[in-house]
Amino acid sequence: MKRSVLVLVLFGMAAGLWSQTFPAPRRTAEEEARKQTGMMVRELSLNDSVQIDTLYRLHLKYARLRRRSNTRQEELNRLVLFSDELKGILTPEQYNRFMSVQVDSLPRHRQPLFGRMPQRDSDRPAKP
Repeated sequence: MKRSVLVLVLFGMAAGLWSQTFPAPRRTAEEEARKQTGMMVRELSLNDSVQIDTLYRLHLKYARLRRRSNTRQEELNRLVLFSDELKGILTPEQYNRFMSVQVDSLPRHRQPLFGRMPQRDSDRPAKP
């Protein structure tokens, strides 16, 4: 029993060291653009090859911009510009469907760990 625990601990340590020494390779801008375009093609059921090619070029442009710098303000500016350019490529119904999927996939706020937060004495109703 002790030997198997020791082996598991050593294996875990080796795996952690391996992941720090050899991190997972980052995707290139082209791979990222291809993946994002493929996701949009599936979500929106796109068939027009010109539209798909234009989407790919748009995703590639913004993937390359993201590689240069990634401050929060620049990311917000890129998202606004991306959204404006996307409106020009997609039909209004495709754009609305895409935006609804984006909103649905936003992370929800987590509930407090132990239920409701305790009330302060001043917030509690007075006992008779």
